[in-house]
Amino acid sequence: MIRVATPPAPKGFRDLTDTGAARVPGPDRRRFPLEPWGDITFAGGEEWAIKRLLPRSGLAALYGRPGSLKSFVAVNIALCVALGWDWAGRRVNQAPVVYIAAEGSGGLRKRKEGYARAWPNLPASVPFYLVSAAPNLGADPGDLAPLIADIEAAGVRPGLIVLDTLAQTLGAADENGAGMTAFVGNAARLAAKFGALVLIVHHVGLGEGAQQRMRGHSSLHGALDAQLLCERQEGSLSATLTLQKLKDEACDVRLTANLSRVTVTHDDDGEEISTLIVETIADAAAPETSKRAPSVPRSQRLLREVIARSIDEAGEMIRPFIDGPSLRAVDEDRVRERYYAALAEQRDDDEDADKIAERRRKAFGRALKAMLDAKDIVAGAVAGRRMLWLH
Repeated sequence: MIRVATPPAPKGFRDLTDTGAARVPGPDRRRFPLEPWGDITFAGGEEWAIKRLLPRSGLAALYGRPGSLKSFVAVNIALCVALGWDWAGRRVNQAPVVYIAAEGSGGLRKRKEGYARAWPNLPASVPFYLVSAAPNLGADPGDLAPLIADIEAAGVRPGLIVLDTLAQTLGAADENGAGMTAFVGNAARLAAKFGALVLIVHHVGLGEGAQQRMRGHSSLHGALDAQLLCERQEGSLSATLTLQKLKDEACDVRLTANLSRVTVTHDDDGEEISTLIVETIADAAAPETSKRAPSVPRSQRLLREVIARSIDEAGEMIRPFIDGPSLRAVDEDRVRERYYAALAEQRDDDEDADKIAERRRKAFGRALKAMLDAKDIVAGAVAGRRMLWLH
């Protein structure tokens, strides 16, 4: 134990805490009461939802690229908190969980069934509650009051509330401006209301240099107590989790999440319907530096990011093949418009409007063809429109 010597009182020190002000009997209704030094106490006890990873209350974010497995990890965190089971070898403070599956509850329902089949020792009753509707938290006051009222009406006092995803709980607001500010305020009030941790599932930014930071206004990062980046390992069912921020603690933790596929049922043709569940979470080994992945041209990386973001913002459920599944896709015209906007900052001084338009058209065409040839994306005609989706 490190002992810190108490410094001597400076010469001339006077006790100025006794102001002589009379105390007013009855309840204190002041909006901004002042606590004297002697009354400032720390209760101690349990500070963590997951020890030295996620605090017991406040705001946290788990974010990554589309397809990074972040939502699968979020469900696993939530289930372990609801059960009070260790996570990544770390002690968990058990608490009821409210999971707001704003990006689609169907996926969560399937994952729940996957865990029920893979973990036969699950108790009959788990304090895990699903909200299928997407509240609008990107406006002030938005849907915060009815969301709180419905949670209270169910008799639940959650210790963890998951917002999956930020984009789907932002309403029609701008995540780069006032909409994000309103969202952060509403999320903080939601956490304070229940003394809970609000875990926000979010996406990385656009562009080559934004793959390890969150999308949108910086007010979100500033408000977070903890921040986890989720990166899928190429060609595998594994993801690396990097703790990028943790208030009052070191944030040098890296974890590996290994997932496995579980069959949950069969369709009318007898074919398997499956989902992924997190099988193990462990501290990650130091990253290898001797091998480098093959480089993907910047134009193709940018196009993939633009398609992913466009699907998040304006994706439509389509069924491109009669005997195939439904999936989310986006109109090619919207992707083209987004891609052109992303190239706007690269304008040369000697380019006129016609040259710029021609350069953007060629860049989009080359990137689109290369990605279609590599089967990284798929295109199809639906109701007279050309739609794009990620492979």
